[in-house]
Amino acid sequence: METVDKRFVLVADNGDRLYPYKKAQKSTGRYGFALTKPGEQDRHGQGTYTDSVDEVIQRVVNDGWSVRVKTTNKPDRQREGTLGINKRSVHGYEVDEEFEHLVQAAVKKPLSISRTQKQSAANSISTSEVPPSNKEHPVDEVTYKAIKTRRGQPEFRQALLSIFGGRCCITECSIEGVLEAAHIVPHSIDTNYSVTNGLLLRSDIHTLYDLNLVGIDRDGIVFVSSTLKESEYWVFHGHVVLDSIPVTMSENLEKRFDAFEKNS
Repeated sequence: METVDKRFVLVADNGDRLYPYKKAQKSTGRYGFALTKPGEQDRHGQGTYTDSVDEVIQRVVNDGWSVRVKTTNKPDRQREGTLGINKRSVHGYEVDEEFEHLVQAAVKKPLSISRTQKQSAANSISTSEVPPSNKEHPVDEVTYKAIKTRRGQPEFRQALLSIFGGRCCITECSIEGVLEAAHIVPHSIDTNYSVTNGLLLRSDIHTLYDLNLVGIDRDGIVFVSSTLKESEYWVFHGHVVLDSIPVTMSENLEKRFDAFEKNS
């Protein structure tokens, strides 16, 4: 799932407002704002991916780079592409006041600086991360925080939702509220938020995976512990999570699968 940031915007000649957004590059598992320097393309492992809006602004405004952008409010005429200032009819940019210091020395000055209100971190949060209305869903704050923690780090989860098409990679469940970001190599062993170290799992499958009652080998084949042979989970034994497994993900799966085998 993509995450748009509205604190920096490219402005086209026809008035289109184009916002940078975070995306996943399937060939490498990288996730973030997709930047390309002159002569480079965001494909075949090229491009620079960053979590920093500051870097996006500096690269695009000061270094002549391009960034992946899209419109957000024109359902009848969507526009998306890798664009830079003075390229393909993009004639300028606007920036939030919190980033004004980054463009003070720029040759190309901003068309405007937003001073009405600072954009909050909520600009970069998917609607799936916003607490549900208590009127519709009577969930107290403690419970909600526990659910959010279990779902995983928001941007990591959003990247996995994108990679796996919003479905649990084992059960194919598409109910987003119960889908969680699972680390292949546990977070306690390696702090790695690359999508090649992640799986999108339904909450109960995530628990079984953490308990090494469900395992996935380097080829993406699901193994269910023999202790669950009489359960409803046995139907997933032999399921394949992805048709094509990136090399790094395969290596991570192999490391984790050792723990499943030792537990079996």
